[in-house]
Amino acid sequence: MTQRRRRPANRRPRRKPRRRLNPLVLLVPVALLALWLTLDHYVFLVRRVEVVGSQSIAEADVVRASGIRLGSRLRTLDVNAIQTSVDATGALAFVDVKPRYPVTVRLTVRERSHDAVILQAGKLLVLDSDGYVISANDTLPAQSIPYVTGLKPNTYRLGKQLDATPARLNGMKAVLEALKARGATGYASELDVEYPADLRILTRTGMTVQLGTADDMDQKIAWMVGALKDLESRGETLGRLDVSSGKRADYLPMVIATPTPAPTQNLYLLNTSTPEPTPEPTPEAGAVIGEDAI
Repeated sequence: MTQRRRRPANRRPRRKPRRRLNPLVLLVPVALLALWLTLDHYVFLVRRVEVVGSQSIAEADVVRASGIRLGSRLRTLDVNAIQTSVDATGALAFVDVKPRYPVTVRLTVRERSHDAVILQAGKLLVLDSDGYVISANDTLPAQSIPYVTGLKPNTYRLGKQLDATPARLNGMKAVLEALKARGATGYASELDVEYPADLRILTRTGMTVQLGTADDMDQKIAWMVGALKDLESRGETLGRLDVSSGKRADYLPMVIATPTPAPTQNLYLLNTSTPEPTPEPTPEAGAVIGEDAI
């Protein structure tokens, strides 16, 4: 039987030799950190701002409004501050901002469209279709845009949406967008959105157009345009046009007191009852008829 050899009690186990750390391994991360800090502070700086989305506003004005400073570090761009500054102009809406290394910032904005005007706190506010305030003026804007009534906001700030009720804002947007899509903005002089279930347009000739709710607004405006063209070609510029169904246009002319109501052949005339003729009074027995009666 084989006996195991016993290790002497005073003999220690052999230790593995320690590996010496190469100094270059420590130098590499330190060198990379130093390189990054150098690039971050002295190379990756804002040298150019590329503006996307500005059409009528000069790029220099957009950059100035954004608050982006040339020479600042790309890594430290404050997106929230840039958005606040751009939106505060009223005329511009912030979309995005991105650094493009090594020295460029791409700023994307959108110019707000001038879609409506309202009177608020003694100022004429120009709005886009979403109800954002573009400018506050003492006089009417040069461009011909609908005057909106019934929004009834409490306060306003440039670049912010009016604090009107969502139903009124949605009704206004539906009408304004449909008018633009159909090229019919020129027809609308005034838009009343006080009652979202009974939206109304007053045309520039004085015709009242009943639109009803904001549903199917594109079809309603299409009916309105077709009916107004036909009516105006025949000299009908006043009265009431009802397109609230979205499937037809019913026209009721303005009633003018005349001895004999004139018949109408309007294609869009609402069904109305013909007034009954008033019977002439019959003289009673003994009544005096004429000056020669005795």
